Amino acid sequence: MRTYTREVGSVILQMVYGYSTEQFKKDPLLAMMTKVMEDFTRSAAPGAFLIDSFPALRFVPEWFPGAGWKKLAKQMAVELRDAVEKPYAFVESQIAEGKNSFSYLSRLMESSGNTPEDIHNNKWTAASLYSGGSDTTVAAIAAFFLAMTMFPDVQKKAQAEIDRVVGSERLPTLDDHDSLPYVDALVKEVLRWHPIGPMGLPHTSSEETTYEGYRIPKGAMLMPNIWWFTHDPAVYKDPMDFRPERHIEDHGCKPEPDPRKMAFGFGRRICPGKILAENSMFLNIAQSLAVFNIIKKVVDGKVIETKAEFQPGVISHPAHFEASIKPRSPQYEKLIRSIEQTFPWQESDSKFLERKED
Repeated sequence: MRTYTREVGSVILQMVYGYSTEQFKKDPLLAMMTKVMEDFTRSAAPGAFLIDSFPALRFVPEWFPGAGWKKLAKQMAVELRDAVEKPYAFVESQIAEGKNSFSYLSRLMESSGNTPEDIHNNKWTAASLYSGGSDTTVAAIAAFFLAMTMFPDVQKKAQAEIDRVVGSERLPTLDDHDSLPYVDALVKEVLRWHPIGPMGLPHTSSEETTYEGYRIPKGAMLMPNIWWFTHDPAVYKDPMDFRPERHIEDHGCKPEPDPRKMAFGFGRRICPGKILAENSMFLNIAQSLAVFNIIKKVVDGKVIETKAEFQPGVISHPAHFEASIKPRSPQYEKLIRSIEQTFPWQESDSKFLERKED
């Protein structure tokens, strides 16, 4: 999944900061952002540190047994600050030199004020766009590839629909969305089968309340069990099965509830990048199915079986699995290579970060 991690991260960095990553070697900004996201995923999981269970530990010194998280938190704070400040400095420098590409942050900086509050808000809203859209999309795409190795009939149905609607001379685009109902249903099923935020994000109640007889005190931590919402057998028939058909109206039978209403959060806290994430998932999945066959890997004549196993965390990725991903035919391989020539990788902006380090 390294290729998809790089692709997703590069797209978001380009959109948010107008920053182009390295194509072949390690990119410093992408590596920095990836590290921060990995730290966040691990540390934000409930119970990751003793302080989650014993809040009084926040009062003890770093050397106290069980307080090692304090030193780690300081290190993570430095890394987070760099991940916020350095790309902001890049955009600021590009604007000053008249070299800036169109991006979310450059547009924001040009249209907002220059007060300390404006600068603070600009930095952190830009950083939140990256943090909210990078690792989540990668986790969803990884779940898609796992599902395709486990449910090959689903893959064949989706490929047949793409072949019929799009043909073999080009890749699917967002303009094809409404003409590819099975692929759209497949995207929904990926989000239902493995919600990438199985327990959502932790929130605390702003005031005491009562819900269905349960007293919820002010300051209590609340976590929605999104995994159960999308696997409740009273709502989804055979919830462990991967069946895109459940999201398609058939002979007057209503489709099962749209999992996107749960997978992206709720109310005012719903993911602001929901539409971007849905479009990104559709393009990645439809284009991958158009040109690749995704099957179980064979080593020395033995098929490596895959299982629906997932890692714990605020953002849950599939556990390590192996698959064989190859072009469906020489014609599709040629199509893949032609796309690379039509849309060549832009020159990297990593020199700016290297210059700042010096």
